[in-house]
Amino acid sequence: MPIVKPPSFNELVKTYGSPKAAVLHLLESGYTPEDISWKMPVPYYLVQLYRNGVEPAKPTQFSSITEVYERLALLRSKKGKETMLVKLLKRHDLDLETKTRLALGKIVDESLRIGPGVIERALSVATGASTKQVKKLLVDYGEYGEVAFLLLKPKKPKLTVGEVYESIKLLPELDKVKERDHLITSLLELAAQQEGKYIVRLLLFDLKLGYHHRTVIRAAARAYDVPIELIEGACAIVGLTEGIMLAPKGALALETIKLRPGQFLKPQLAHLYQPEKVVYPTLVEYKLDGSRLQIHKWGTQTRLYSRRGTEKTETLPEAAEIGRKFNVQSCIVDCEVIAVDSSGHPQPFQTLLERTVPKKLSTEELKNRKKKVGVTVRVFDIIYVNGRELTDLPLFERRKYLAEVVPQEYLVEGKECQDEVELMGFYEEALRRGYEGIVVKNLNSPYEFGQRTYTWLKLKPERDTIDCTLVKALYGKGKRAGLYSSFLMAVRDPAEKKLYTIGKVSNLSEDVMEELRRVVESTKRSQDGEGVFIKPSIVAEVTYQEIQIAEDYTSGHVLRVPKVVRFRPEKSVDEIDTLEKLKKLYELQYERQTAQTL
Repeated sequence: MPIVKPPSFNELVKTYGSPKAAVLHLLESGYTPEDISWKMPVPYYLVQLYRNGVEPAKPTQFSSITEVYERLALLRSKKGKETMLVKLLKRHDLDLETKTRLALGKIVDESLRIGPGVIERALSVATGASTKQVKKLLVDYGEYGEVAFLLLKPKKPKLTVGEVYESIKLLPELDKVKERDHLITSLLELAAQQEGKYIVRLLLFDLKLGYHHRTVIRAAARAYDVPIELIEGACAIVGLTEGIMLAPKGALALETIKLRPGQFLKPQLAHLYQPEKVVYPTLVEYKLDGSRLQIHKWGTQTRLYSRRGTEKTETLPEAAEIGRKFNVQSCIVDCEVIAVDSSGHPQPFQTLLERTVPKKLSTEELKNRKKKVGVTVRVFDIIYVNGRELTDLPLFERRKYLAEVVPQEYLVEGKECQDEVELMGFYEEALRRGYEGIVVKNLNSPYEFGQRTYTWLKLKPERDTIDCTLVKALYGKGKRAGLYSSFLMAVRDPAEKKLYTIGKVSNLSEDVMEELRRVVESTKRSQDGEGVFIKPSIVAEVTYQEIQIAEDYTSGHVLRVPKVVRFRPEKSVDEIDTLEKLKKLYELQYERQTAQTL
């Protein structure tokens, strides 16, 4: 019997009319994307694009973009970088969204669901280097883009902008880590050195070219001859990329962008409390242990948005129902959603996660979770009411509208304080009542979309301190490449005579780092790609904001925002705090929540 040779990919393309049709035929025939990329001359990323209905339509070579990036890296002045970006935005071989996102270094707004581990594995497979070599180069050069450049071999650039752009754009849609690994690996396998360098940087949302988004906005204003203020205003309302993309339509189009319910707005954020930044009289409000939420109401419609713009209307129906009770035809309010028990008492943030994670729930699952965890809202600002924008009004004026629109029971509690004595008295009262702390607000301040401002200041207490020992010095990255930038901390278990890690601390001055470097060199035990293991001898007193559950550390817990208060040379490692104390502190930090009332 004669052996029938299977058709080649070129023959399949002739039969079915295009590479995409040939790949789809193979997928329908039972081949996996891995099978096709292994047996046929089709890279894995292209198989996945075809599988998801995407056919790269941007034939421009990606190397033409990396040349722009390299030129931007060389230019030292902001004006020079701005001029180079103007030239990029004026190109006619790419659509406006692609040019804008490449300039911003952010292909998608959501998470790509990858981290350093994925990058390291992809570089290892694509180049044949071991992950140990990859980590060693990272220590030496400080960032993954340079590591990719060094590991990839010189070759003629082949990738197109469409292939790179669409592949990165597809990553959030791939559910399996293996699929994301394969896609990135296949891109890097075909990449030339400069291409690989910037593919990696785009994946990590950091081009490292020495400019920020305001430089891109200024470039767009120059490229399309429109006032920068109009672009900034549009970006605040519709988002950074979308606002810049409106610039070619001219000033008239930008002027039509107005606040309207149903359009998510980036919320204003607070800086940490600094006494010298407070302007008296000032508004002081309780800081709640919840999640930021925007409620949009117009007519019978209500929409809820999280801090990052994810719609939560279906996930939090109780909050949507509260929004329908507002005494107004249309409005946008800024608030906090909190978990409550059956008596209406606030619960810890971790309890709220049962209602907000994952983003989508089945009807039955939502019903079950509603029975376990209730939610309510506490409103603290209003930025739109009945067709009128309130953002330019001072806070004391916005609060008058707020009192008319939102029922009293749903407002955050607060008071006007005349001096620091009164403010700190309110702060102590907040802690006694079980709140996280306070937020201090300038009564004359406008609402500033998406800005972290000193007109809002948050004050929370440091928790108890923990005496721990340092067990590992971790290498720095970026500007601190070649130096130790943080230290792994541990507490002890006297019964087992073992140390258990509790997180990393890095709030140390360069002088202290230099002194610790000498200790590290003299007590070094071994090392790996991340840093140097040292003999436990240094005892540090560390404060923190919260203890959280974390599988990444051997104690099963991690200190959130740890800070070294002082070193304790008079103490030995046998005198540091125990794992048992850490666990008790974790439990105690939430006991206050049970007595919390509003």
